[in-house]
Amino acid sequence: MKKIFSVLFLCLVIISCRSQKITDQQNDESRAKYFSGTWTFIQKTYKEDGKTKVFDLHECMKQYELIFKNSNERSILTKIFATGKDCKIKSNTDDFLVTISGGSFSYREDDLKKVEQYKIYSQNKFSIIYSDIINGKVTEIEDLYQRNK
Repeated sequence: MKKIFSVLFLCLVIISCRSQKITDQQNDESRAKYFSGTWTFIQKTYKEDGKTKVFDLHECMKQYELIFKNSNERSILTKIFATGKDCKIKSNTDDFLVTISGGSFSYREDDLKKVEQYKIYSQNKFSIIYSDIINGKVTEIEDLYQRNK
């Protein structure tokens, strides 16, 4: 009798673990669908002395875009930049294979592996949160993106 209960318990544990894995895969797929499309950089905020401040964007920064595509069940990321006089020179990165899971992206850009946290605000807005140096201090920065229509 104990063996039967032990075997049943083991089967229940295995089934519950498999169903959790399927749910995680479905969540990752729905996140990839959410990000699919073109996103424009609209705002940069940072923390200084406990207060959140807005960073003044240069004209060229306002044309910065992220493009997420789904291809063969994989997510691809391309970054678009604008430079030059009147921001008329457009350039883009190579396509990066990006993994979207939980609350982060991970991808390899050049020789660096990047992991960036994200936060979804609505169907058309999300942000990327990271640390960088502003005014000589390491601080948390949040870049806000809006979906292009």
